Amino acid sequence: MMLCFVLLLGCASTPEQIATDSQDIRTLAESSRSRFVGHDDPEGVAEQTAIIEKAGAISVAAAAVDPTQPAWQGTLELALWTALLLTLAVVVWQTGLGTLLRRLFNLIPERKRSAAKLLREAVEHPTQIREAAAAIRTADPEINAAWKH
Repeated sequence: MMLCFVLLLGCASTPEQIATDSQDIRTLAESSRSRFVGHDDPEGVAEQTAIIEKAGAISVAAAAVDPTQPAWQGTLELALWTALLLTLAVVVWQTGLGTLLRRLFNLIPERKRSAAKLLREAVEHPTQIREAAAAIRTADPEINAAWKH
């Protein structure tokens, strides 16, 4: 999927590609023409001159080409950007950066804050340890299941 993303973003527009290719053809034809001149071959020189002129005309015509994007390409690009962002989010979360970001921005869920408060009170007042354990078990079904086993 990432390869498709890179290829989609790395593609040049059609007019730019046409202009680049015609410039490459012109460069090759000029090189060939100079070799034909060196070999004293007027037919080869005339042929390469014609190719150079055609390549110039193509470059001029390429400027008039209106690059249009098919509807599916925009949808595909949006889907690939979405996949990239989701992948980035998963990587950030799985590497532990998500926990760091939650702590940095104080995004601790209310249940966790409540449990921490109960535990802090239980440490300060050991007589409330049963109430703290019961409250935490009721608030979190997984802890309750682990408690029973």
